[in-house]
Amino acid sequence: MRKVFIVHGYNASPTDHWFPWLKRQVESIGHQCDILYLEDSEHPKYDTWKQNLVQQIQTLNEEVIIIAHSLGCIASLGFLSEVLAERKLFALFLIAGFKSKLPIFPELNVFIDQAHFDEAQLRMGICHRVLFFSNNDPFVPAPFSIQLGHLMNSQMVEVKNAGHFMASDGFSEFPQLWDKLSVLLKSTP
Repeated sequence: MRKVFIVHGYNASPTDHWFPWLKRQVESIGHQCDILYLEDSEHPKYDTWKQNLVQQIQTLNEEVIIIAHSLGCIASLGFLSEVLAERKLFALFLIAGFKSKLPIFPELNVFIDQAHFDEAQLRMGICHRVLFFSNNDPFVPAPFSIQLGHLMNSQMVEVKNAGHFMASDGFSEFPQLWDKLSVLLKSTP
């Protein structure tokens, strides 16, 4: 049995967007899934979010999959850079991920500056890396996601006209993600 953790982003909660739907999908085929809670998502602080991840991700091994959305990608990459030195992670899915400062959200600059991650260590420590981006994301321009995808040597999947993969963009379900994730969940541990 694999364990899936879903990490939300800025201004979000565990009950938003496609997160509950994906949890149901994962559990329906016999795997475990937790949607993590990150404190004060309207005013995120990197150290607080990193501590939230440390507290909620008790198991980290080759049976674990992390799926992160938006700012949750930066928090997850920073967290994983610190804890993956002697371990391996089965898979990481980055949804609308980025590493650079976003012109539209200068209030996130301090958070982004504090998140340090080692791309080489992450590439070696994560067996499967997949990044989803949209051609019309109003918050994270596609080149920002593509840059991160190249740094992580990720498989990159473009979803046309998906916006920021939020419920307001029509993403209360995320079948494109499920198509990729379900293949990994069905592979033999």
